[in-house]
Amino acid sequence: MNIKQTFLKLTSFTIPHGMEYTLERYFPRGIQEDECGNYYIKIGDSRTIFTCHMDTACGGYERVKHVINGGIISTDGRTVLSGDDKNGMTILFYMIEQKVPGTYYFFQGEESGMVGARAILRTNKDFFNDFDRMVSFDRRAYTSIITHQLGKRGCSEEFSIALSEQFRNQGLQYRSDKTGIFTDSASFIGIIPEVTNLSCGYFNEHSHSERTDIIFLEKLAKAACLVKWEELPTSKEKHGNYDYYGFGYGDDEYNWW
Repeated sequence: MNIKQTFLKLTSFTIPHGMEYTLERYFPRGIQEDECGNYYIKIGDSRTIFTCHMDTACGGYERVKHVINGGIISTDGRTVLSGDDKNGMTILFYMIEQKVPGTYYFFQGEESGMVGARAILRTNKDFFNDFDRMVSFDRRAYTSIITHQLGKRGCSEEFSIALSEQFRNQGLQYRSDKTGIFTDSASFIGIIPEVTNLSCGYFNEHSHSERTDIIFLEKLAKAACLVKWEELPTSKEKHGNYDYYGFGYGDDEYNWW
């Protein structure tokens, strides 16, 4: 798989919520659609779930004109790029191709209030009880291992430190970051013991000046295939969920965006 070409294909159009199905042609063989419009595939035996989202924070379905300057990919300024979160999709596609054990979940409607993630929790919450860790490739810049979202802890410091050490062995300098916002993965805090988001090399998301560092994206995709995910420490107690904040998956009126 050519990581750069895959990214360019995935970002050839902006994908507002409701248009995620247009990405079906790019999915690997064996992908399944759940009852809520998300897609997933299981590779091997693993207690790790890798996630990203398919939609874009944008005004409509528009063709993207790429501008490539060395290792930086942006647009002509007329649209967003969709690195948030096609960077994540690209990484998951590469890991699937490399047969890294795990369950890979592609959520719809994250930018419209975590629509797909919250819907599948309402209809099939038990599916997620068998996982020890959720790793979402959905965070700007280069170094974040998100430990908190809106101040709520999602993963333990032990988990974050162990993961940062594994990335350091691959030449990547990750560290704990408590400044996470509310994303798909936050819906699973209290259900899955270790929940984190990782920086994946996009910047200025949700704007026409968005850009992706494709060199970093390639390096991260390859490094992620070498992490010993099943050996990472797992908290003995699940962190509390978001019901206290009113952002829980049972809150049908949630519309924080």
